[in-house]
Amino acid sequence: MTLDSEIRRIEGEMHAAGKAAHTSLQRALKAWSDLAAEVDAYAATIDDYTNDVCSRDYIAEFSAAASVEAQEYIAGAVAAADDRFRASTEPDDEGLVGQYFRIDRKDGCPGERIVLRQRAHPNARTSSPVSRRT
Repeated sequence: MTLDSEIRRIEGEMHAAGKAAHTSLQRALKAWSDLAAEVDAYAATIDDYTNDVCSRDYIAEFSAAASVEAQEYIAGAVAAADDRFRASTEPDDEGLVGQYFRIDRKDGCPGERIVLRQRAHPNARTSSPVSRRT
């Protein structure tokens, strides 16, 4: 089986299991890369932020169903974005994101992915999707 045919097969299985018809591995990889590139100046809403972060959950779920070859492809495709995202965010030890989004760690996806938030920056009070209350 080629990598492309495996990707199509897994996407079909995920759609059959209830994932939205518009979801795809390539779309999730792009969403994750875009979020990682702009998280330092993210100006959208908390709903947009959690939706964008969930693209990484889709990637992890997809990877869990994939062959070793496909997992290696996916790991290579997300490595730079993962590094950028971690460098631009910090753990949400106060659970602020959880006030807006149900965080479920039983899916096998690393919990740190969903419970990260922007570090404070000059516009944190207006552009950060979640900021500490003062």
